[in-house]
Amino acid sequence: MASAPGYDPNHYGKSSPNRWSSPTVQEAYEPGSTGKVVTAAAVMEKGGVTPSTPFTVPYSLQRYGTTFHDSHHHKTQRLTFAGVLATSSNTGTILASERISQQDLYQTLRGFGFGAKTGIGLPGETAGQMLPPDKWSGIDRYPIAFGQAVSVNAVQMASVYATIANDGVRVAPTLIAGTTDEDGG
Repeated sequence: MASAPGYDPNHYGKSSPNRWSSPTVQEAYEPGSTGKVVTAAAVMEKGGVTPSTPFTVPYSLQRYGTTFHDSHHHKTQRLTFAGVLATSSNTGTILASERISQQDLYQTLRGFGFGAKTGIGLPGETAGQMLPPDKWSGIDRYPIAFGQAVSVNAVQMASVYATIANDGVRVAPTLIAGTTDEDGG
């Protein structure tokens, strides 16, 4: 949770107030490709997708008059869903996300903590931005599937990966006041 440059809390008046914040909870950003794991969880839980489910993945595709594309140009390729994730394919993630409803995608994002404060107890925490599906435009579900058009703070995103590492069981993030060794030091 440390950030730099920091300040001496014993003499905070000698530092610039913009150094007093905690960007890990106060600043929101689009998770981008790191958010694809949440879509993966949603489609594997609700859409019948497995790591070996095949997809025909083009470099670009159109939805509602908007062109979406992968970060690197490629010919249309046949990938398993595991391959879609391994290559971080936006278009492959979109194709997989179409196997579930907007509501299912939204509920999974919410279940991972998107759009809600973590409860970590630090002042000024942002909940990020996560609109409900009835506020999405016709195309919002597609960039949301690959981590855009939503925002999170760094602790929320760390919590996503902690949930995955914990076999899908979410444990709310906490701060530790300190530690002691076996000698009490």
